[in-house]
Amino acid sequence: MNLKIRSAREEDAAAVVDLLNPIIRDGRFTIMDRELSTEDQIGFIRALPEPAVYHLAFDSGSSELYGLQEVLPLCTDESAFRHVGAIGSFVAMGYRGQGIGRQLCEATFLAAQGRGYRKLMANIRADNHQALGFYLKMGFRIIGTARDHALVAGRYIDEILTERLLL
Repeated sequence: MNLKIRSAREEDAAAVVDLLNPIIRDGRFTIMDRELSTEDQIGFIRALPEPAVYHLAFDSGSSELYGLQEVLPLCTDESAFRHVGAIGSFVAMGYRGQGIGRQLCEATFLAAQGRGYRKLMANIRADNHQALGFYLKMGFRIIGTARDHALVAGRYIDEILTERLLL
């Protein structure tokens, strides 16, 4: 798949919401359990801290959004962790397994390194085997399991903790 990957802008907010809300409604692939509005997404984009990376993957021949990936500082008030980012990845329903996540990772890892990140961490729902497999293929390693870590729709969910050094 031929993609154009670039940083998110406020005018992308509606497309991001259109990508994320079906994933949230499905209830299997994210811990987010409240649908987003365009205003929510605009606020998120405006509030991104300085070293954040927020990439969108568009079809190079159209404006259709196929995926997004973000890297946010693990901790914004402790300089000892300024080199560690938390990564999240989302691919539109029906488009998984087509290399979108891989292409996002290539661009995001480079951008993250350029912003001073040396390590990325991903928390993955323990019941999301597809996402875990993806992150392992992208060079992440499992470092543990956080039991009852997320409360989603009234149910506690374990999360697999992973990390990847950017060297």
